[in-house]
Amino acid sequence: MKLIDEIIDLLSDKNGSITDALLKTKVLMHKIGHKELAEWVNDELNGYEKYKPVPSYRIVNSRVVGNLQNFAAIYGNQQLPTGHLPEKVRKYLHEHELRESISVLEQYTTNPDKHLTTQLAPEFYEDIGEALEGAWVQKAWLQMEPTQIMHGLTEIRSRLLDFVLDLQDKLGGIEESEVKEVAKRIDAPAMFQHTVFGDNTTVVVGNQNTTTIKNTVKKGDFSSLASALGSQGVSNDDITTLKTAIDQDTDTIDIEKKEFGPAVRAWMSTMMVKVINSSWQIELGVAGGLLTEALKAYYF
Repeated sequence: MKLIDEIIDLLSDKNGSITDALLKTKVLMHKIGHKELAEWVNDELNGYEKYKPVPSYRIVNSRVVGNLQNFAAIYGNQQLPTGHLPEKVRKYLHEHELRESISVLEQYTTNPDKHLTTQLAPEFYEDIGEALEGAWVQKAWLQMEPTQIMHGLTEIRSRLLDFVLDLQDKLGGIEESEVKEVAKRIDAPAMFQHTVFGDNTTVVVGNQNTTTIKNTVKKGDFSSLASALGSQGVSNDDITTLKTAIDQDTDTIDIEKKEFGPAVRAWMSTMMVKVINSSWQIELGVAGGLLTEALKAYYF
């Protein structure tokens, strides 16, 4: 099949465009009758939403770096201590999620001598500063190296190539007009799960939990949203705060782009902090997807 051959050519060439390969893969998913698998392709092309779990290959180790200050001077670009912090917080700080689009990640790798940084929220400064004597954190950020991004891109290229090669073996030399019919006899979702995500991943296409939440919430019905979130351990106080945020965002919702307003986004950020400090007892990877799908169902 010509389309599969084109994807293989792009992925097997180290200079081939991963973006182009993904676009062609999106077409391929539709041709084999599994357009639901294109959700992953869209995430890779457009970037992962802030609260959506990312695959393991998009998680890289990061260092916590910042500026320290005492009454005499400011000391810039210091690696900050984290060993005294709770395990969940250390994991959050040292396992950075690459949510940017493939094209942005590829751009990052063009300057191998430049550090990649993400600003750290001021809420962490005081806790980090507990291990410092006579000084405090003035500013902090997470720091990564371009080579780490290169490794992630290689993983994406290799995993997608494995899937397309396996699919080519299963389909054989059939005509394009026969693809969808022949593909019915192939468990493409299982092949995709195994080669792209791996057997022990927590990233699942069509997550059952978030799908259930989405189906439970009715558009514009806050009571159904409150009930769905309450069933997942969100407190009544947090649900009340969400209602206030929704009211504040009445005129700032972007329906076309399906973007939440600033007050709701701020509420979601607060909820993620509660996951980190265990105020909300739920897995970090589950929480973001759950909130996003519930609010999407309510708004859109």
